[in-house]
Amino acid sequence: MKKIYLIAAFVLSVFTLSAQNLRTGYFLDGYSYRYQFNPAFQGERGFIALPVINGISFGAESTLAVKDFLYPTSSGKLGTFLHPEVSDAEVMKNLGQRTMLNTNLDMNLLAFGFRAKKTYHTLDVSLKGNVNATLPGDIFRFMKVGASDGNAVYDLANLSLSSDVYAQVAYGFSRRFLDMFNVGIRLKALMGVASARTNVRNLSVSMNSDQWMVSADGSASFSSIYQTLMSGEEDILNEAMAKLKSPDLGFAVDLGVSVDLFKYLTLSASIVDLGAIGWKNSSIYTLANDPWVYNGFDISASGEGTDNIEDQLNAKLDELAGLFNFEGLTPQQVKKNRQKLAMTMHVGLEARLPFYERLSAGLLATHRFNGSHSWTEGRFSVNWALLRWFSLAANYAISDFGHSFGGALNLHPKGFSVFLGTDSFRPFTSFSPNMIPLNDLNTNLVFGVNFPFGKYNGRFPKKIKEPKKDKKSKKDKD
Repeated sequence: MKKIYLIAAFVLSVFTLSAQNLRTGYFLDGYSYRYQFNPAFQGERGFIALPVINGISFGAESTLAVKDFLYPTSSGKLGTFLHPEVSDAEVMKNLGQRTMLNTNLDMNLLAFGFRAKKTYHTLDVSLKGNVNATLPGDIFRFMKVGASDGNAVYDLANLSLSSDVYAQVAYGFSRRFLDMFNVGIRLKALMGVASARTNVRNLSVSMNSDQWMVSADGSASFSSIYQTLMSGEEDILNEAMAKLKSPDLGFAVDLGVSVDLFKYLTLSASIVDLGAIGWKNSSIYTLANDPWVYNGFDISASGEGTDNIEDQLNAKLDELAGLFNFEGLTPQQVKKNRQKLAMTMHVGLEARLPFYERLSAGLLATHRFNGSHSWTEGRFSVNWALLRWFSLAANYAISDFGHSFGGALNLHPKGFSVFLGTDSFRPFTSFSPNMIPLNDLNTNLVFGVNFPFGKYNGRFPKKIKEPKKDKKSKKDKD
């Protein structure tokens, strides 16, 4: 049962995406958090964001659907992909490719921004988290077929799981030059909360009904809190207090630039999260390089419905666990576990209509540098600053996770600002007779409130009306 709880926790983490930093807002007029994409961006006013109300979000993103794991059977019930009535070919059609699952938590606890002449300053405190998984297609073939077809060879290389949680305090500075260039930098002090990483660079399994020959190369690391969780000890509070006394510290920087190529065209680019965290008191394990023999076992996945899911998965997880012959390094070998952050690059191009500057089109390219968890997205956006205090955006994106539609609206008068947006809207639309959602879920919703202050310094300042000439004074002058 404990294994099932661990799987459920991981799946829930995969299917829960908190996206405070809304990519739909990259070109959105008056959106207070644009500087988090590119530190060169300056806000139209200063702002204050308070805990809880500064951003509430829910979402999910995955290339997998529940229907890839549960299938209808002749009894009319749903069976897992392990069910004998489900063909190997059908399972591999749905699960045979490499699967990437990426989620992130970006929760602003406090945020503050203000203007000083041509400079703009920001200061914020936030909680960050990332959960990433890369699963080779052969892992599902291994679980489905095993050694039942006689001699079989499985390539489970590039199996990778990682989870990082850390707190961040950041100061950002942006300055405008020559009325066309904006240059910005954001400095980040980091404190690690928890980290767990498993990277299997090579894992080859040759198996028959009697023996499995395993060849592997990889590593795993776990911070002290994860070690406490895995040991089953109820000592998390003491572990957290110890971490405050000896924190895991790190540093990162964001760099950005924005240039007005001419009046109606702006090019921008940035690199964010260029840095690392040093994790003290980590446990690091390596996979034995020498091949070894594992006397594994195989079960018959003959159950149907959901009642047998626990038995099926427990047995398969026992099989998988036997493949990982991890050896711990000695404390002398583990000096410091330094982990780089997942770095992200943005390149944006925005074009405004010459005859109506309030309407613009934007192209945003985003690439996440994160090893086997890297991904790329292109997003086309139409943005409309309907009023100086009310703006809208609609966009279409295509990425390694498929395609999606997004949109946002932003009310941002002086003193009060509220925004609502989504990077993707694809909710559950297909359900089984017992109301289990079957299609993939790819939806996130973001809602937040902050408090702008100070003089407006955005794109659309009020036009100064010239005073009408006094006709009588003009006649007297003549």
